Amino acid sequence: MQVANDIRPEGYILRFNSLLFEILFQLYHNFSVKIFQADLTHRTKDLNRLNLVLDYTNQHYNRPISIDEIARTAFLDSGYFCRFFKKHMGLTYLEYLNEVRLSHIYQDLISTPDSLQHILERHGFTNYKLFRRVFAEHFQATPSQIRKQLDTPKL
Repeated sequence: MQVANDIRPEGYILRFNSLLFEILFQLYHNFSVKIFQADLTHRTKDLNRLNLVLDYTNQHYNRPISIDEIARTAFLDSGYFCRFFKKHMGLTYLEYLNEVRLSHIYQDLISTPDSLQHILERHGFTNYKLFRRVFAEHFQATPSQIRKQLDTPKL
């Protein structure tokens, strides 16, 4: 393809396109994976369950949500729910819930003058020690350092 494009003989576009289609054919022929209808139905069901959980979490993140409660939302046993969520999301449900809360807290931290305690209460973080640890791991700074960075004029 590179040679056809560099030399550009008459009709090179046809040659270029034919080589492109050959590559596409080889990719399709050698690397395509057949998805059976049953597997697709199972994936759709999992995705629907996951969407229920994510929607519920986004609506109720600012209050305590137990594993049993969120598992019922997905119509799953709490033990199975934990494995299901970790498999599909790559993190535990509690880690995800903390991420959602942290994102809201960060937005309030940079956009409002409210006290940190008030912001934490508004977004469902009741354990300050846990919050500081999770916040520092995620942002590599304390909330006051984040606010100072925003107040400092950039040169």
